Amino acid sequence: MSIWSKVLAGLILVASPVLFFLAMRTLASNRAWREAAKSYDAPLERLRKEAGQFEEGNESATPPLASLGQLDVKLHDLMAGRGKVWRGCVVKNADPTTLQLVVEVPFPDPHLINDKMVLYLFEEGETGHYMGEYKITGLTEKQVSLAPTMPPPIPKLLQQQAERIRATRVPWSLYEKLPTDRRDVFRGKNQAELAQAMPGVPPATLEEFLRDGNDTQAGDPAEQVVKGKYERQLRDYGVHFHELNGQIAELRDQIAAAKTDKTIAEKLQADTEKEVQIRQTHIDQTLKSELAEAKEELAIIAAHRDNLKQNLDAVVKKVKQTLALNKRLLAQWTEMQLGAARRLNELIEREASASAAPYTGE
Repeated sequence: MSIWSKVLAGLILVASPVLFFLAMRTLASNRAWREAAKSYDAPLERLRKEAGQFEEGNESATPPLASLGQLDVKLHDLMAGRGKVWRGCVVKNADPTTLQLVVEVPFPDPHLINDKMVLYLFEEGETGHYMGEYKITGLTEKQVSLAPTMPPPIPKLLQQQAERIRATRVPWSLYEKLPTDRRDVFRGKNQAELAQAMPGVPPATLEEFLRDGNDTQAGDPAEQVVKGKYERQLRDYGVHFHELNGQIAELRDQIAAAKTDKTIAEKLQADTEKEVQIRQTHIDQTLKSELAEAKEELAIIAAHRDNLKQNLDAVVKKVKQTLALNKRLLAQWTEMQLGAARRLNELIEREASASAAPYTGE
């Protein structure tokens, strides 16, 4: 055996305990890692189930858990129905007489807003107010000029809108489309939450939102009952805003027409009062004196009438007396005629008797 073989064998003998020790440590580490890996099996399985629920959803959970696919569809519907939105916008200038605005759009850069585009303006935040429907009238790199598509038809509303714009303290959001009314936004909220989210809304309307998705009640319209649950009627707020603005404009025109009619009526009343005054003056100065003269003449005529009536009564009485006398004279005359006729008849009969006697020669 050569010297180098002996040296190699010695080195192997010296290194064997070290290598054995390292091998044992490796086995111990492997065994420890295996035990540690087994401890992660249950959490991994739990997380795997949770991930499956998130991916596939769980309708039996409380509340029901939608799947990623369903959430993707909802997100797509939300994004498609909402359109583009520019957030963090700041009003730089506002004309209180026309409500025209100059708004800074910080991002994106460029802002990609087109001329003549109609946008819907909201204050940001949970209780952000709807500020109106505006149309783009000018564009710069970071700013847009807007004018309201429905200017307030009466000065009081113009003043209120200008005050709201002046008092705003939060950024605005510019929406390409007016957000639609959806049942899932307010469903499940209690009355206090609804009242806070919709201040100033009548209690009857809040009741519709509060009952939405709950059991039906007696008297509910059939078209608002779906699978035994009450569903409130969705609203198209864009149409409502335009109709409301039209109604206000119509009322403004009616008020203006009423004011014109009132002015005409007041003028006619003044003219009538003047005519009445002229007539009253004519009555006082002319007709009253004529009336007094007519009354005097009426008194004379009445006295003459009474006198004539007395004379007529006397004449009627005299006529009646004359008629009575004539009747008596007529009766007497008739009696005399009848007596004369009887005597004449007697004479005729006597003469006839005498002429009819026989002749005796004497």
